[in-house]
Amino acid sequence: MNPMIQRKKTILPLLIGLALACFVFAPMAQSQRDVCASGYVWREAQPMDHVCVTPASRDLVAQENRAARQRWTTGAYGPHTCIQGYVWREAFKGDDVCVTPARRDQVREENRLARSHRAGGRID
Repeated sequence: MNPMIQRKKTILPLLIGLALACFVFAPMAQSQRDVCASGYVWREAQPMDHVCVTPASRDLVAQENRAARQRWTTGAYGPHTCIQGYVWREAFKGDDVCVTPARRDQVREENRLARSHRAGGRID
């Protein structure tokens, strides 16, 4: 058999195998980055908010989301201006749920530490 044909027969299955591996292992690597370390859960301030926080913080976020309408008034920032004593939470861009300034500081800290609370995470 021609050596060139033999080489093509050997390389083609190898290339197909590599291509399939990319489709199988790339999504696995992505999903592993989206796993919280033990003791942490997704915050879920919005459906795609996968910042890892304590279960108590996630529960607090759910309460804040339910109370959002009660803490809005029409004012200088439109219909979602916070009532006196509250500020936007800013868990993500456009998050206009109103919370106390101390709670917003906690959320900022959660965002800062987000990578360290993921499985295999670290602070950069």
